Amino acid sequence: MEIKKFQFHHLNAVKKLYLESRLATFTWLRTGEFDLSDFERDTDGESIWVVIDSSEVVGFISIWAPENFIHHLFVSPHNLRGGMGLKLLDLAKQKYPNLSLKCLSQNGNATDFYLSQGFTIAETVENGAESYHLMKWKS
Repeated sequence: MEIKKFQFHHLNAVKKLYLESRLATFTWLRTGEFDLSDFERDTDGESIWVVIDSSEVVGFISIWAPENFIHHLFVSPHNLRGGMGLKLLDLAKQKYPNLSLKCLSQNGNATDFYLSQGFTIAETVENGAESYHLMKWKS
Protein backbone atom coordinates (compact mmCIF):
# COMPACT_ATOMS: atom_id res chain seq x y z
CA MET A 1 0.00 0.00 0.00
CA GLU A 2 1.33 3.43 -0.94
CA ILE A 3 0.07 7.01 -1.03
CA LYS A 4 0.66 9.13 -4.12
CA LYS A 5 -0.23 12.63 -5.20
CA PHE A 6 -3.30 12.46 -7.45
CA GLN A 7 -2.50 12.39 -11.16
CA PHE A 8 -4.83 12.54 -14.14
CA HIS A 9 -4.51 8.81 -14.83
CA HIS A 10 -6.16 8.16 -11.42
CA LEU A 11 -9.27 10.15 -12.39
CA ASN A 12 -11.62 7.39 -13.58
CA ALA A 13 -10.82 5.12 -10.64
CA VAL A 14 -11.28 7.92 -8.10
CA LYS A 15 -14.55 9.07 -9.67
CA LYS A 16 -15.90 5.52 -9.43
CA LEU A 17 -14.67 5.10 -5.83
CA TYR A 18 -16.22 8.45 -4.81
CA LEU A 19 -19.61 7.51 -6.26
CA GLU A 20 -19.59 3.96 -4.84
CA SER A 21 -18.54 5.14 -1.38
CA ARG A 22 -21.19 7.83 -1.20
CA LEU A 23 -23.92 5.46 -2.39
CA ALA A 24 -22.90 2.89 0.24
CA THR A 25 -22.51 5.38 3.10
CA PHE A 26 -25.04 8.19 2.75
CA THR A 27 -28.16 6.05 2.70
CA TRP A 28 -30.25 8.76 4.44
CA LEU A 29 -29.62 11.26 1.61
CA ARG A 30 -31.14 11.39 -1.86
CA THR A 31 -28.41 9.32 -3.45
CA GLY A 32 -30.21 9.08 -6.78
CA GLU A 33 -28.78 12.52 -7.55
CA PHE A 34 -25.16 11.36 -7.12
CA ASP A 35 -23.18 11.08 -10.36
CA LEU A 36 -19.69 10.13 -11.56
CA SER A 37 -19.11 13.75 -12.59
CA ASP A 38 -19.50 14.94 -8.97
CA PHE A 39 -15.85 14.22 -8.12
CA GLU A 40 -14.37 16.87 -10.37
CA ARG A 41 -16.85 19.52 -9.22
CA ASP A 42 -16.52 18.60 -5.54
CA THR A 43 -12.71 18.63 -5.47
CA ASP A 44 -11.96 21.56 -7.79
CA GLY A 45 -8.85 23.40 -6.59
CA GLU A 46 -8.08 20.92 -3.80
CA SER A 47 -4.90 19.00 -3.04
CA ILE A 48 -5.63 15.30 -3.54
CA TRP A 49 -3.72 12.16 -2.58
CA VAL A 50 -4.70 8.59 -3.39
CA VAL A 51 -3.90 5.33 -1.66
CA ILE A 52 -2.92 2.51 -4.00
CA ASP A 53 -3.07 -1.15 -3.04
CA SER A 54 -2.16 -3.88 -5.55
CA SER A 55 -2.16 -1.29 -8.38
CA GLU A 56 -5.74 -0.25 -7.52
CA VAL A 57 -6.93 3.11 -6.14
CA VAL A 58 -8.70 2.22 -2.89
CA GLY A 59 -9.01 5.60 -1.22
CA PHE A 60 -8.37 9.31 -1.43
CA ILE A 61 -8.22 12.49 0.60
CA SER A 62 -8.82 16.00 -0.71
CA ILE A 63 -7.86 19.11 1.21
CA TRP A 64 -8.71 22.75 0.62
CA ALA A 65 -5.20 23.94 1.49
CA PRO A 66 -5.94 27.66 2.12
CA GLU A 67 -7.98 26.64 5.17
CA ASN A 68 -6.39 23.26 6.04
CA PHE A 69 -9.86 21.82 5.50
CA ILE A 70 -10.33 18.12 4.78
CA HIS A 71 -13.13 18.20 2.27
CA HIS A 72 -13.19 14.48 1.48
CA LEU A 73 -11.71 11.29 2.87
CA PHE A 74 -13.11 8.17 1.25
CA VAL A 75 -12.05 4.53 1.20
CA SER A 76 -13.60 1.94 -1.08
CA PRO A 77 -16.46 0.12 0.66
CA HIS A 78 -14.53 -3.13 0.04
CA ASN A 79 -11.47 -1.82 1.90
CA LEU A 80 -13.00 -0.25 5.00
CA ARG A 81 -11.27 -0.90 8.32
CA GLY A 82 -8.02 -1.81 6.58
CA GLY A 83 -6.03 1.18 7.86
CA MET A 84 -6.13 3.11 4.58
CA GLY A 85 -8.21 5.99 5.94
CA LEU A 86 -5.82 6.25 8.88
CA LYS A 87 -2.82 6.45 6.53
CA LEU A 88 -4.48 9.21 4.50
CA LEU A 89 -5.35 11.12 7.67
CA ASP A 90 -1.79 10.71 8.99
CA LEU A 91 -0.49 12.21 5.74
CA ALA A 92 -2.74 15.25 6.25
CA LYS A 93 -1.55 15.60 9.86
CA GLN A 94 2.08 15.58 8.67
CA LYS A 95 1.42 18.29 6.08
CA TYR A 96 -0.76 20.67 8.11
CA PRO A 97 -0.36 21.87 11.73
CA ASN A 98 -4.12 22.00 12.22
CA LEU A 99 -7.07 20.59 10.32
CA SER A 100 -10.81 20.98 10.22
CA LEU A 101 -13.62 19.08 8.51
CA LYS A 102 -17.36 18.70 8.41
CA CYS A 103 -18.72 15.25 9.21
CA LEU A 104 -22.39 14.53 8.63
CA SER A 105 -23.99 13.90 12.02
CA GLN A 106 -25.71 10.72 10.86
CA ASN A 107 -22.38 9.23 9.78
CA GLY A 108 -21.56 7.76 13.17
CA ASN A 109 -18.72 5.56 11.91
CA ALA A 110 -16.88 8.57 10.47
CA THR A 111 -17.53 10.70 13.57
CA ASP A 112 -16.14 7.93 15.80
CA PHE A 113 -13.11 7.55 13.51
CA TYR A 114 -12.22 11.23 13.66
CA LEU A 115 -12.77 11.41 17.43
CA SER A 116 -10.45 8.40 17.88
CA GLN A 117 -7.80 10.28 15.89
CA GLY A 118 -7.75 13.35 18.13
CA PHE A 119 -10.39 15.52 16.45
CA THR A 120 -12.91 17.33 18.62
CA ILE A 121 -16.40 18.51 17.79
CA ALA A 122 -16.21 22.31 17.77
CA GLU A 123 -19.81 22.84 16.70
CA THR A 124 -22.85 20.92 15.50
CA VAL A 125 -24.97 22.55 12.81
CA GLU A 126 -28.55 21.31 12.54
CA ASN A 127 -29.81 21.11 8.96
CA GLY A 128 -32.08 18.07 8.71
CA ALA A 129 -30.49 15.15 6.82
CA GLU A 130 -27.44 17.33 6.13
CA SER A 131 -26.71 18.21 9.79
CA TYR A 132 -23.01 18.06 10.50
CA HIS A 133 -20.28 18.33 13.12
CA LEU A 134 -17.53 20.86 12.52
CA MET A 135 -14.49 18.97 13.79
CA LYS A 136 -10.99 20.29 14.49
CA TRP A 137 -7.53 18.88 15.15
CA LYS A 138 -4.29 20.56 16.28
CA SER A 139 -0.83 19.04 16.36
